[in-house]
This record gives sequence, C-alpha cells and structure tokens, in this order.
Amino acid sequence: MTALTLPEISCPLPYRIYPHVETLEAGTVAWMDKWRLYSDEKHRERLASIGCGRLGALMYPFAANADVAQIMSDYIVWAFSFDDEYCDEGEMSENPAQSITAMLQMQRSIESPEIPAYPESKFAMALRDIRLRLDKYTTPLHTARFVNTQRGYFMVEVGKLVNPQPTMSDCVLLRLSSGGGLVFPTLGHISTLVDISQLKMEDRRLCALTEMAGMMIVWESDFFSYGKELAREPEDRQHNIVSLIQQRHGVTHEQAMAQAFSLRDKTAGLYMRLRASVLRNASPEVAAYIESLDCYWRGGLEWISENPRYRYLNGVDGQVAYQGGKLTETFPDDCWGTVDIPSISWWWQYEPAHA
Repeated sequence: MTALTLPEISCPLPYRIYPHVETLEAGTVAWMDKWRLYSDEKHRERLASIGCGRLGALMYPFAANADVAQIMSDYIVWAFSFDDEYCDEGEMSENPAQSITAMLQMQRSIESPEIPAYPESKFAMALRDIRLRLDKYTTPLHTARFVNTQRGYFMVEVGKLVNPQPTMSDCVLLRLSSGGGLVFPTLGHISTLVDISQLKMEDRRLCALTEMAGMMIVWESDFFSYGKELAREPEDRQHNIVSLIQQRHGVTHEQAMAQAFSLRDKTAGLYMRLRASVLRNASPEVAAYIESLDCYWRGGLEWISENPRYRYLNGVDGQVAYQGGKLTETFPDDCWGTVDIPSISWWWQYEPAHA
C-alpha cells in the first residue's frame, strides 16, 4: 500500500506539557500490568509504546498534582485498551450482545464503586479504580461529570456496534463521543480542580466549545489513522469521517481527505472565534475551563501527529501509513463557512460574527 499524503494541519494555540513525563509513563505501564489491560504480549508492547504518559502530559499540562496527573494518564491507557478490544476492529466488537453486557457492567462499576460488583472483569475493575482515585483527589461534582460522560462514551459504542453504516449526521454524532471523545475534554478541568458550577457549565456557548474541542480531536485522529485503517479494517465499517465521505460520495481518498479537512477547519475557525468572544467577559473559572479545552485540543493534536499508533501500519514501526500532516499555526482561508450536518450544526447558532 502507498502511504497517504496529508496536508498541513493548523492549531494556533501554544504548546504546553506537564513535567515528569517519564514518571507518568512508568506509572501507567505498571498500572496497565496490574489490571492486565491487554490481550497478549504483542498487544501489551503496542500499548506500552504509544506514550500514554506523554499524551496525558500534553492534554493536561496544568494537572493539580502528580497523583491527579497519573490518574489522567492511566485513564488514557484504559481507553486505548478498551478501544482495541471492544470497538471497531476489536475481538469483542464481533459479539455485540456480550460487548453491551460488558459495558453495562463497566458503567455500573463507577456508578456504585463501594464494592466491586464485577471482580471478574478487568476493564470494570480498572475503571472502578480510576473512579475511586478521582473520589480521593477531586470533588463529588467533578466525579459525577466523569461518570456521566463515561456513560455517553459507552452508549455511543453500543450505537456503533448496531449501526456499522451510519448516515453522515449519525456518523458525526457517534464519533463525537466514541473513543472517549467527550470524556477527555471533561477531564481537562477536573485535572486542574477548576471549581466551575453546573449552571456555568450549561452555558450553551461552553457546551458548543466543549463539543467542538472533542470533535476536532476525533476528526484529526481519523485523518492520521485513515491510512492504517484502509489496510486493516473491514470496508463495511464506516465510522471514520474520511472513509464515510470516500465511500458515500465515490471520490478518491485524496478528495475525501480534503473534504474532511474542510469540515475540521470550519469547526476550528468557529472554535477560535467563539472562544475569543466568551473570554472577553469570562469569569476566572470559565476562563480556566476554556484554557483546559485549549490544552486538550493542542496537546491531543501534537501527540496524534507524532505517534507510532497512527504513523505505522502495525502501530509500532516499519511501513508508514501516511506522510505529511505537519502542524502549523497559520489558519487556512476556508475556516469561515458553516457545516451543514444536522447533529452538530447548532454550534453555528453561536457564531459571534452573526451576533
């Protein structure tokens, strides 16, 4: 297979990173081993090589302390391992009934962590461990937000199991929360212990910014993983936005990539404009919340663009799946239009230029 060529990708936000990345990496590998979050030694090697500690340090550079930073890093490897085993090409994805039952058990393990209800499930027990540690270092409101967004994560993965060929609007909705798409940005303000009220969190502009930050990272991971997925995944699974465009519109891979980049650039443009508008009169806690979204987007993109999980066909080394994809701070001209996808078009109701 010939490697795909990706265009430059823009993000005009500063690079930040939490110190002591090596400590986070070692801690997360040890935690992964404790719960045996891998199917075999080859899978373990792949998970240990992708740099979950570095990703946590990039997405959560202002974590309140080392213990909280470690929780973030550990959750990341849990999500990657869960994705590998239960989602898309994972073995359990071929058995929807068992997968759905397992996800219900995992969710219950964090809703009611007082006793281990499913000690035979390594994923449930490891996720319960995350919940108990969040209880120790954060507030009940923070923990409740984690539990609720994790529920959305599972609900969407169930939706993907039963809807392998979604419409464009449904695909975008599924991708928004799949792979932890909204858990990770939620962990941003939790990691800093920002005490933002639920009333302020419900501001529709903040809701839009949160969803946009989550969506951009999901789409960006689609861009960088597309080459690998072409070589490894079944043709009838269409949850990658580039794959969906390519197969539904009958265009080339390069044309599909260009169309997908246009969706992302328009979303990024709106994010930057709405962000600036909200920050003009923002309270300190709202400003800190937006900063956590900025770090999530910039840090996640930095990691995706350089990571072997996406660059190589086997996720470790050897044959590359793509070339290009250089990060730049210069926005393209095509960042002012709207995106006509019903499940997310409400974001443009808060376009500052319209106001």
